[in-house]
Amino acid sequence: MRHLLSQRCASLRRMRRTARRTALLLVLAASLLPLAAACALDTTAPASNATSQPRAAQSNVPAATVPACAPPYPAGAPTADNVRCADPASMQAARVIRIVDGDTLHADIGGRDETIRFYGTNATEVGQPCSAEATARLRALAGTQVRLRPDARERDRYGRLLRYVYTIDGRSIDAQMVAEGFAHAWTMDGALRFAIIALELRAQDAHAGCLWAP
Repeated sequence: MRHLLSQRCASLRRMRRTARRTALLLVLAASLLPLAAACALDTTAPASNATSQPRAAQSNVPAATVPACAPPYPAGAPTADNVRCADPASMQAARVIRIVDGDTLHADIGGRDETIRFYGTNATEVGQPCSAEATARLRALAGTQVRLRPDARERDRYGRLLRYVYTIDGRSIDAQMVAEGFAHAWTMDGALRFAIIALELRAQDAHAGCLWAP
């Protein structure tokens, strides 16, 4: 009986992963529709001597590797390849007071204790699978100080401050948590959402972290 129950639980987990992947792909596809329409209107003929270039090989750097972040900082639209680094000088500095879970922390901002909810991620709730691992990884990434980047919404319905969170030298903790398989991408809004969604799809393909381990 226990063996049968275990098989059913494993099957349910696989179904949930497949459903989430399908949903992420639909969100990404919807974001590409305007670009596809623009390309369809472009009738510029290619140069006659143009040669096709081979695709760049995909990086084989493990997802757990935290990329260095230093000038020159990435410019242009955020992508899965450049979203994990940004100029820290343009962000608000905050001192970490304590880590709550995999997507929430308390920070001292100008002498005020603020609850910071990560804008770009959604980690599992306390007590659920991967929660303890996500909390520990966030604690390691955040350290004692972070940088905060606002977006469209200031606070959530619980009054928590919504921010993309970076290390003191400009590495995106939101993106890194998703890339390593410790958190899901937030799909509803946000300037970085499509880039972080792409990182989640990569993490799922690589069976990264506790969320996507076989």
